[in-house]
Amino acid sequence: MEHSRRIELSAHVRAFLYSCIDSVEQMDVLLLLRASGTGWSARGVADELGLPDARARAWLDALAARGLAHATVRDEVTYTFRPASETLGQYCDELAAVIESSRAAVVRFVAELPPPALRSFANAFKLRDTE
Repeated sequence: MEHSRRIELSAHVRAFLYSCIDSVEQMDVLLLLRASGTGWSARGVADELGLPDARARAWLDALAARGLAHATVRDEVTYTFRPASETLGQYCDELAAVIESSRAAVVRFVAELPPPALRSFANAFKLRDTE
């Protein structure tokens, strides 16, 4: 039983989730794009995952803004999984592997994240090296 064995998420996956993922729904949208290898409209994602169209579009737009998806505008906007860097792609691969072995651990971690606005506010106060 999964609850009897505690899965630890790697520091990379935790940092990726913290900085790029706002909710379990958004994570599921990312994983859908990654698994399919084809373009999706917001309506298609909404139908597939049982989300309102507007929320699916918001998650897709956020993924595109974070360099995890690419939006193509034709008759309608379609989104494909296209990480902006090899590193982002590797984090997505690692996330997908962890999801396969312990979805509950990942869902628990994402559900316990502070709201995105609070994370942004907190990050504004982090000390940075001035090299």
